[in-house]
Amino acid sequence: MVNTHKFLGVMLGQELRWMEHINYALHKGTKWVTQYCRLARPSKGVSAKFMRQFYVSVAVPRMLYVTNLFLVPESKKNKGTKCFINKLGDVQRHPALHITGVMRLAPTDTIGACTNLLPFHLLIEKLVH
Repeated sequence: MVNTHKFLGVMLGQELRWMEHINYALHKGTKWVTQYCRLARPSKGVSAKFMRQFYVSVAVPRMLYVTNLFLVPESKKNKGTKCFINKLGDVQRHPALHITGVMRLAPTDTIGACTNLLPFHLLIEKLVH
């Protein structure tokens, strides 16, 4: 007996909870970011302009496929899936660091402003809307 099944890129569990798919999306995002970092080397890598475009057009849609099913933005009525949105937001921080080439200790808000990337919780709200 199998607890999860992958159907059209969505991990479906027996209890129809999205924990398996959220962990799958987190793993897939981490995998894309490690591949992304190989391209964004400061000495011989692709320029920051093209790396940002690659991240927005390829990595984000791959990582957040069927977002409207498993991620619920926080609102006044419900708590949402804030913990998982924050974990996926940490995944977004790594490409932003490689786009700008700054040190790890730089604030995430500043890096996001320099790279012109939306904060991750706003990106989720945009995709869900």
